[in-house]
Amino acid sequence: MANTVNRNYPYPEYTNVADFPAQVQAFATAVDTDLANNLRDPALLALDAPSVRAFRGTGTQNIPTGVNTTLQYDLLPTYDNDNMYDGTVSLTNITVQTPGVYLITGSVNLAQTGVAGGSAALIVMSSGGVVQNPVGDSREIDNDKPTSISCTTLHNVAVVPETITMFVRHNHAGALTASIAQITMTRI
Repeated sequence: MANTVNRNYPYPEYTNVADFPAQVQAFATAVDTDLANNLRDPALLALDAPSVRAFRGTGTQNIPTGVNTTLQYDLLPTYDNDNMYDGTVSLTNITVQTPGVYLITGSVNLAQTGVAGGSAALIVMSSGGVVQNPVGDSREIDNDKPTSISCTTLHNVAVVPETITMFVRHNHAGALTASIAQITMTRI
């Protein structure tokens, strides 16, 4: 018997005595083991990948003009299976506990002011430096409806613990009010 180079599947060589049932069984077992180890098991483990979602749905947060204002969330996270958010310690920090590449999404909803002018930016930051140069989004402020800003990025956390925060900054004539804010992180 010989084995394939890439996946190590057994196959009979020309000089081997033919034993079709045993040879097919060896091949099928190798394929089954390969699929279990490299497809099924990682997929099952990914179903419980470290994830957190912190959300502020109650109350508002004042966002002064020209100031980086770190967004705050509710006391309890919506979801957290890796102890990344503890509202009794900080209402602003997500602390990554497990190294890896994370998908980060965040958003904020700024209440309408009735006055035109200015722009606002949402930025994701990390205690390990800036998250990917930094990551964020900006847009003009709507005067007749809430202004929603969101951003998404991938971030490699090599050393834990690492703290992730989001802040808003704007240049509107007056203070703005953030009514909803959320951040979600999942290791991928």
